[in-house]
Amino acid sequence: MKNSASPSPVPSLADEVVVISGGAVGIGREVALTLARLGAKVFVLDIDNESMKLLESEAESNQLTIRTTHCDVSRPQDVADAFIVAKTTLGPVSIVVASAAIALYRDFISMTDAELDRVMAVNLEGALVCAREGMKQMSEINRGNVIFISSVQATHSLQGCVAYAATKAGLIAAARTLSLEAGPLGIRVNSISPGTIDTPMLRRDLAAMNREQADEFFANVREANVLDRIGDPAEVANVVAFLVSESASYITGTDIRVDGGFTAVKKI
Repeated sequence: MKNSASPSPVPSLADEVVVISGGAVGIGREVALTLARLGAKVFVLDIDNESMKLLESEAESNQLTIRTTHCDVSRPQDVADAFIVAKTTLGPVSIVVASAAIALYRDFISMTDAELDRVMAVNLEGALVCAREGMKQMSEINRGNVIFISSVQATHSLQGCVAYAATKAGLIAAARTLSLEAGPLGIRVNSISPGTIDTPMLRRDLAAMNREQADEFFANVREANVLDRIGDPAEVANVVAFLVSESASYITGTDIRVDGGFTAVKKI
């Protein structure tokens, strides 16, 4: 039988003000550009000043509304101040995408207290503070979306990533639990778990490998990924755009994996 349903229109985010942590590079950067192209006004928090300048320049060239500010999400007061600036500059925040993260590859017993605290503060606490500050403004307009960028390592981790995996698992739990409090306020909360994505972080890892190690890495990706390739940041950004649109109006408290089937075939 022929499907007579009309295709879904491209979502418009013209009424949305978005704050993206870690939005100057990698997945966060692509999310910023994607949502801005859909009409959103975007405010990026990051500590990479040079990348923020490049992002603003690209946005200006393409007539997109993207503003940036230096903000270390591990410092709660800095985050609170940044959200006030976002509201003053662009209007009440209606979408938060918590993308800022760091990965330190260390055997757990050799991690220093400072390293452990830093991973926890940026990846988990920083994301929660961004969500809290954003929800304060969302509650005033009775609508909104919070997206946590988690990782497949929340359930399928690698050696040397204990702290990172713990924070990413925490984000999935936070989205599920926070949705209970957010729903009555008209706010939806979800998480996204990317697999292996072509980001600057991945390229730095590959740059440190010799040819044999890099070939082994790509072979492992192919073996553990049914689509036989590394993902593109745009493929994550497109899921963010869907989740914050009216097309996803009945989705909250869930995690969506964007992993090319990694978690479907990966042996635990």
